Amino acid sequence: MRIRRHYLIKKKMQLGLTFRFLFLTILLSLFIGFEVYITVWPVVSGVISKDLMNLIRYQIFFRSLLFVLPLLFVIVAFSIIFSHRIAGPVYRLERTLDMVIKGEDVGDIKLRKGDELQELAARINDLIHILKKAKAPITKDSPPPE
Repeated sequence: MRIRRHYLIKKKMQLGLTFRFLFLTILLSLFIGFEVYITVWPVVSGVISKDLMNLIRYQIFFRSLLFVLPLLFVIVAFSIIFSHRIAGPVYRLERTLDMVIKGEDVGDIKLRKGDELQELAARINDLIHILKKAKAPITKDSPPPE
């Protein structure tokens, strides 16, 4: 079994997907934080002194940072791993189609277990087989064209 060394096969696509996941996560976190703030803070501010409120804000901010920064790292890592399961097959499909366009002989597209786009690869394999049959020289033993 080969160990994958390069997870960024198609950097632009993978980093774009990672950025979108990260953006949505941050946006959702900010929305939830804002909702908690406008729901809880008016009640708490009437009971607690101003000095204690400032201390609580400070604690909430830094504890959130300590939680969010590692979480962002995990999200980026999983996004790159997930996008690799898409980018790898896209790269392989593009290379195979380029070879077909150039008229080169290609074999079946084989994707790794767990990769996305398995069905698309199977359909392209079917198309390649049809093109090979159409390109094959006609002999007396060849079946009649359909």
